[in-house]
Amino acid sequence: MERLDRVTVPPPDEAATRAAREAGLGAYRRGFRARHTDDEGALRRPPWAPPLALLLALAAFTVPALASRAVGPRLGVPLLLVPFGAAAWFLWRLLRTRVAALRPREYVYLYERGLVFPGEGGEARAVAWRCVTAMHQDVTRVHVNGGYTGTHYAYRLRTGTRGEVTVGGFLDEETVPLPADSQIRELAQIVLDETVRRAMPPAVDALEAGEAVVFGEVGLYGQGIRLPSGAVVPWERVRRCEWRGDGLVVVRTSGDGGWAREAKDIPDFPVFWSLVKELFPHAREYRR
Repeated sequence: MERLDRVTVPPPDEAATRAAREAGLGAYRRGFRARHTDDEGALRRPPWAPPLALLLALAAFTVPALASRAVGPRLGVPLLLVPFGAAAWFLWRLLRTRVAALRPREYVYLYERGLVFPGEGGEARAVAWRCVTAMHQDVTRVHVNGGYTGTHYAYRLRTGTRGEVTVGGFLDEETVPLPADSQIRELAQIVLDETVRRAMPPAVDALEAGEAVVFGEVGLYGQGIRLPSGAVVPWERVRRCEWRGDGLVVVRTSGDGGWAREAKDIPDFPVFWSLVKELFPHAREYRR
């Protein structure tokens, strides 16, 4: 794996090394093929690639057939070269970009105590784990016409007044990843582990002290859950608590009380859900 990383991800340059040193991140560990940006929407898979590939494939068959019918096979057969040539060029550019043309925003450096995100123009941004105030995760399985096409990953790291950065990627989980595919799953596990390490101990201490652990709009107590309305509902009055397959977290209480939000909108969701399962053993999870 390390040999593969050295081939596809360039070693940290002077800007990355300086950023890591100034942030006190410690020793360099390894590089990951994963995209990062200040705009989470930019991590979505480019919408133009699949339609363009389909259009070229249709043209490769329809154009020669129409030309042969109109003017004869002598013109139709040479016309095969045009769409097939365009399709070959498109695939070559796509594969060439994935394999040999990684840009700074397509890889991330892992250090002992944080991450470094290379930028365009010789810049780099360091984020220490100790400076992360919240993490939002968005993992979505994408289906087109009923068929699975891949999984979109996005992990938004909030750093208080210094803003935020999102790292993610798109990966087909049902095939063996190619050497140049995103390594977001490996990096995501590190982000999740660091989130739990950072946020779980103070959350447990707060619960043991009888205090609330706040996750955005809701708060968790040892005795119950505080809804956005401000009402604290005892756990024995909670009738349903689910993390559904579409990513929605639903809480239903006796009476008309309830709350529902997407998991990606709940800060430090792995910590939130782990505590919910401890405090409310009847919580159910329907994984994608």
